[in-house]
Amino acid sequence: MIIKKQAKGSRRKAQGFFTLNLSPASKLPADLDTPNPEINAIWRKEAQKRWQAYKAGELKTVSYEAVMQKYQ
Repeated sequence: MIIKKQAKGSRRKAQGFFTLNLSPASKLPADLDTPNPEINAIWRKEAQKRWQAYKAGELKTVSYEAVMQKYQ
């Protein structure tokens, strides 16, 4: 993301307003959508660890209703 000051040749030249120049999504690295087996294995282990802790009653849980009340 590039932020550049636009004032030259503009009606708002005296104000010197700012605009965002966002790069197109097509310029993002293609590997962002490619599954990474190493990262997937780490998440798999973490999910299993959390599931076991939940089943053993070792995790504090929050009801759906409580979460929705908090963010309304």
